[in-house]
Amino acid sequence: MIRVVVVDVHPVFRKGLIALLRASDIDVVGEAGSGLEALDVAGDTIPDVVLMDVSMPDLGGIEATERLLARHPSIRVVVVTLFEDEATVTRALRAGASAYVTKQASPEQILSAVAAAAEGSLLLAPGVPRPYGMVGAATEASAFSGLTPREFAIADLVSRGLANPVIAERLHLSVKTVANYVSIIMLKLGASDRAEAARLIRADRDR
Repeated sequence: MIRVVVVDVHPVFRKGLIALLRASDIDVVGEAGSGLEALDVAGDTIPDVVLMDVSMPDLGGIEATERLLARHPSIRVVVVTLFEDEATVTRALRAGASAYVTKQASPEQILSAVAAAAEGSLLLAPGVPRPYGMVGAATEASAFSGLTPREFAIADLVSRGLANPVIAERLHLSVKTVANYVSIIMLKLGASDRAEAARLIRADRDR
């Protein structure tokens, strides 16, 4: 089970994220309303993933991310923010963030970002600008860019029309794990549904 700390200056939004995560069998081990508090809570709990707001009064989320990862490099940070400009995205990635989604993202996109970060993937949600030269996020050059080897294998099977239970059996994974991977793959490709993801993968493979 993924262990998460939620950091957001707005209590209502923070509680909403916590409810979403817990409803999805994610273990929320702490919460914080500021950057400095986030360092203390994350240091005490050592979660797998921290969901980090950017704009906070005492210590901004990007600075908090940099300090947190300097102390605990095993922790992954998912930035969840209202900002969607390239400069902020670039600063967050340089600070070490593993994923970046906006507060307008769907619940599925936020959950996929958490799962991707926990897996060690780099993920930018649809609509988030890709900084020039960034390695690891899906680009127009290839539908497979940014996929981990496991995601690549599952994407290939999805493109061949295999259902999740069949993929799970072939790769010796649970059906739920495969479903999580498929959600991450769709998010990385910017696909609206499984069929569109399959089309993108087939087109890339056939080029």
